[in-house]
Amino acid sequence: MDKSYITGFSSSTENANQTPMSKRLNKLTVIGLILIILLGAFLRFYNLGSTGDGNLYYAATVKSMLTSWHNFFYASFEPGGSVSVDKPPLGFWIEALSAKIFGINGFALALPNALAGVLSIPLLFFMLRKQFGAGAGLLAALVLAAAPIAIATDRNNTIDGMLVLVLLLGVWVLLKSIEKGHWGYLVLSMAVVGLAFNIKMLQAYMILPAIYLVYLLFAPFKWWKRIFHLLVGTAALLVVSLAWIVAVDLTPADQRPYVGSSIDNTESELIIGHNGLERLGLNRLLQSVDRGLDDGYPANQAAPAGNDGAGSGFSGNGGGLVPPQGFPPNLGQPGQMPFWDRMNAGPIGGLGVQRQGEVGTAGLLRLFTPPLNDQASWWLPFALAGMILAAILLRWKKPLEQKHIGLILWAAWLLPMVIYFSFTTGLWHTYYLIMLVPGLAGLTGIAAWALWQMLQKKRWLGWGFTFGLTAGTLAFQVIVLLNFPTYALWISLAAGFVWLAGMVLLALQPKVWTLGIVMMGLLVAPITWSFLTTFNSSPNTSLPNAGPVGNNQGWGMNPNNRVSFYDQQTLIDFLLANTKTGSYLVAVPTANEAAPLILTTGRPVLTFGGFLGTDNIIDAVGLAKMVAEGRLRYIIDNDQVSRGKPAIATWIQQNCTGVNLSGSTQAENGNRRGSGGIQLRNGLYDCGNP
Repeated sequence: MDKSYITGFSSSTENANQTPMSKRLNKLTVIGLILIILLGAFLRFYNLGSTGDGNLYYAATVKSMLTSWHNFFYASFEPGGSVSVDKPPLGFWIEALSAKIFGINGFALALPNALAGVLSIPLLFFMLRKQFGAGAGLLAALVLAAAPIAIATDRNNTIDGMLVLVLLLGVWVLLKSIEKGHWGYLVLSMAVVGLAFNIKMLQAYMILPAIYLVYLLFAPFKWWKRIFHLLVGTAALLVVSLAWIVAVDLTPADQRPYVGSSIDNTESELIIGHNGLERLGLNRLLQSVDRGLDDGYPANQAAPAGNDGAGSGFSGNGGGLVPPQGFPPNLGQPGQMPFWDRMNAGPIGGLGVQRQGEVGTAGLLRLFTPPLNDQASWWLPFALAGMILAAILLRWKKPLEQKHIGLILWAAWLLPMVIYFSFTTGLWHTYYLIMLVPGLAGLTGIAAWALWQMLQKKRWLGWGFTFGLTAGTLAFQVIVLLNFPTYALWISLAAGFVWLAGMVLLALQPKVWTLGIVMMGLLVAPITWSFLTTFNSSPNTSLPNAGPVGNNQGWGMNPNNRVSFYDQQTLIDFLLANTKTGSYLVAVPTANEAAPLILTTGRPVLTFGGFLGTDNIIDAVGLAKMVAEGRLRYIIDNDQVSRGKPAIATWIQQNCTGVNLSGSTQAENGNRRGSGGIQLRNGLYDCGNP
């Protein structure tokens, strides 16, 4: 084992290799890092939870998980244990622990993600400091601390903030493996990524190109040993990743919840389908599968074997193509394109119409144009150009240094993600862009280091490069701001003034602090955007996005969602007064309608089809069984039931009676139990006896 071809492992070697930039800033490192952490903490914790419970789908899941160990382990969406959330459980286990301590509220649900965001800041700093010095580390930490999309996501109960922290930990352990020349750390690193998989499934694997490439290029072992080590590490990755998945899939279907958003009621298919092919835009492959919606099979075709979930009559006939998380259930309103047509109208059937609305049109400029360019792209031109400059400055000759490792690592983190988010036509949301931020922050620090090297070697050439890279980035930021007239002028003027002052001072005195002023000019706009995100009094809590009030507010589950046309509290009061404790409060078409009821009452709420009504959690036979056994009395029916689950809609029409909120049943147009009358759309139905 020979580490001689990579320098910079020991502290003495590190100090010897430090640039003047890092030596100067080391005197202020502790103060600077503390201030950056405090800034990141303020942006994440100020009024945390004041805007509600966040994503109601996830919030209801956490509340349901706390009702029993069974629901906790399987990440059940509702207290009755009929269906699980469409994600692995680790992130929600942590949120449930927080909620157990602090109660079910917005602060407790968002706390783990806010903490994860703050802890990521020093972790990134220490990695960059070892690679490029304290100055680069501080700048990278500041970019991460104040990245607008990171602020929006970390202030929410979406689990991506925890995912990023765990991935950074995995990379830190990887670097330890190379530094110490011990491949056991590689195995540990891959196991940590396996934990990240149990937070967000395949999204965690976006970091794998960086891990494989860095270890192959820099591990202090012979080539064949590196490959062997990676094979062992991959085995550890898969074991940790799939442990919970296998446990669920080996559990008899009638002893666990239906796997939400899956086709065949298995977690393994969920990985491949909803959280796999759909994320890649390969929806046509999914649509080619007969998902057997509802139990409305042709008369000459038998339905697949069912799943009587925990003896409840829940059916496992297969799920459906699940629309994007947070979409309202009734998009198909009169005079509009029908829901499923709108969902499938885009490129290769890839949710094109709706996806363009939230994340823009796939293409080379997607991250540089609205609606995404104000989320995570503020530094992207600077980071990409600086990456090229750093690659030119670093001579790729042995002995290699920590700088070579750092450049490859952060470039391999960022570039594959930039390519994916730019060109995918699959299912993803704006807040997924938090995945870009560590790589973007790391390359921003590296770009500043590269400019300082140029300034040290050739003063005016370095000044020219600094002018070109920073002026181009500032111009891009101004273009971004032009989409927001209320803020564009004063933010642009402030950023331009700081940048111009820095460039003048840098021409007079090429010092670290003058280069720092130039960098601060590039930070004015994104930091201001982060403050506007923090102070946003009505953020999109279902699908977080950065920016001021009103920025992309139209996407996601309405936090004030009303079930059908009724006043929600009136409906809840009625249901609580007319149902037995321990029974299902009501059955509703979707999780969108169920989540507010679960959070308000803590009672089981059955969804016919899971997240957006297309899973086959229960069929008409199972529904009738629940009613006959006294476990369910009331059902809310709407257009989506009729469209996606005709057999259930028919059963409701033939066996249930419309109800008004005074508590008395009403008959309209002959709509009586068993009469076969006209169905009452968007209505509450009484299907059983007190």
